[in-house]
Amino acid sequence: MKIPLPTALPLWLLPVLIGFFSLNLGGYLLFDHDEGAFSEATRGMFERGDFITTWLNDRVRFDKPILIYWLQAISISLFGTEVWAFRLPSVLAGIGWSLSVFAFARRYISRDTGIAAAIICASALGINMISHVATADALLNLILTATLLLMYHHSQLSLVQPEFPGTRQVLYGIYALMALGVLTKGPVAVAIPLVVSVIFYLWSGQRTALLKALFFVPGWLLFLVIAAPWYITEYLAQGQAFIDGFFFKHNVNRFNNAMEGHDGGLLFYPLVLPFVLAPFGPLLLRMLPSITSVTREPLNRFLWIWFLFVLILFSLASTKLPHYILYGCTPLVLLMARYRFHLRRRWLVAILPLLFFALMAAFPLLIPSIKAGLTNPIEIETAERAALYVNQDFAIIAAVFGLLSLLAILWKRLPIWHGLLVTGALQTLFVWYVFAPAFSEAQQRPIHDAAMFVRQLGLDVVTQSIDTPSFNVYLDRVTPRRSLEPGEIGFGRIDRVQKIDDYQLLFQSGPIVIIRRPDNTAGEAAEPISTHDPAAATQQTPPPATETLDD
Repeated sequence: MKIPLPTALPLWLLPVLIGFFSLNLGGYLLFDHDEGAFSEATRGMFERGDFITTWLNDRVRFDKPILIYWLQAISISLFGTEVWAFRLPSVLAGIGWSLSVFAFARRYISRDTGIAAAIICASALGINMISHVATADALLNLILTATLLLMYHHSQLSLVQPEFPGTRQVLYGIYALMALGVLTKGPVAVAIPLVVSVIFYLWSGQRTALLKALFFVPGWLLFLVIAAPWYITEYLAQGQAFIDGFFFKHNVNRFNNAMEGHDGGLLFYPLVLPFVLAPFGPLLLRMLPSITSVTREPLNRFLWIWFLFVLILFSLASTKLPHYILYGCTPLVLLMARYRFHLRRRWLVAILPLLFFALMAAFPLLIPSIKAGLTNPIEIETAERAALYVNQDFAIIAAVFGLLSLLAILWKRLPIWHGLLVTGALQTLFVWYVFAPAFSEAQQRPIHDAAMFVRQLGLDVVTQSIDTPSFNVYLDRVTPRRSLEPGEIGFGRIDRVQKIDDYQLLFQSGPIVIIRRPDNTAGEAAEPISTHDPAAATQQTPPPATETLDD
């Protein structure tokens, strides 16, 4: 087997990948709850001086293991608590994800297919979005991808050079990656590679190679050396609460029960998959016939086992979130790249991209209907603010991008596949320069402005019946969750503050308020400095919208 040289990577490909994954990275605020929770848990590690246990205010956060927090901590220690610094590990994971796909495809299919797979990976909607947010998912997907691709590499080395030292080195890499995956999200980083490899090796008649891999004692020792110390330390610090919170609530219960209302039927993932991989959904249909080749082509067999196991596993799980299917999207990316020139009918290929941009263009008209069905005050306020940003200009830009995509796909001088690449680039530009900033302003601006207002006061603040961790990130301070004492300042939702007239209303933007409990609670309340009018709230908040998070 030929060993690919470093020069196999085209000089232009890396800048393209960096561009796709870092577009406008700091141009929109942190989204609660996921981004806000991860970011505040990381920021709070410095304030508490505790880099083992993550907290949100007075609550231990057992949602995810420690690795993503450590990586985010390194980033903000270098660049400060800027929103893009919290997202930087995800960006690097996305780039690594695409490069892993390129290296694998270059070796086992062709260099051109590797380039195509890397660009599909970078521009597919779901993969690009998950690599733009400050969560653990992009990192986990990089680790799962690298682990499984190395497993296939090991299987092929075992066929031709079973005693070759490089075969053992590959196993060390696999076990090290699984350990990092366990430090990123837990047992899933072992479960998926283990089941996929067992099925593939046994189907391929490689029982001996499988047993050597499974019972590779030095690999398991390496795994324990990397993964065990944090788990042991965390258990010693938190005891049974860690077992109950992490292993049972956030792993076992996610499979057995639909947590936080995230449920769906057995067809949930097949229905969302074309949108997760948009605009390349048409390629899913063209690569479907490759399933008939699994008995004679080892690579297709491996890719289909990988995808189908993930699809079945998470379709059976009770908790369903769209990004879970990303664990099985890498094999689809490779198959789509492999069969990219099988597209034939341009109009059919254009349907899904047109639907995406048509939905975006129609979004301003949908906001009143969406608002009418809401009951949560924050959601209602978000819908009202969204009308300021998702407006006629938004619709025109979406329509123009949709028209450009249509022209690229229908232009006969351009291969259909290249038209999809152009559409992917347009889609990425629209999402990060138009959609994400608009949605961010509608949802998160009141929280950011409230934090900036409190920072100018220079006083401590107490959280009142609200869960928006990004407030702490912008404030750069933990805000205890408890009732206000006389003279204290609180951050909360106006509909959840009992006897609001007993407090001085210092700041208000929609339902978000900064209040002060007077020394004499029977005193007359002050007038609010702003109303539900977002423009007024922005004018009354001294720090400008472009202010950085550092003092």
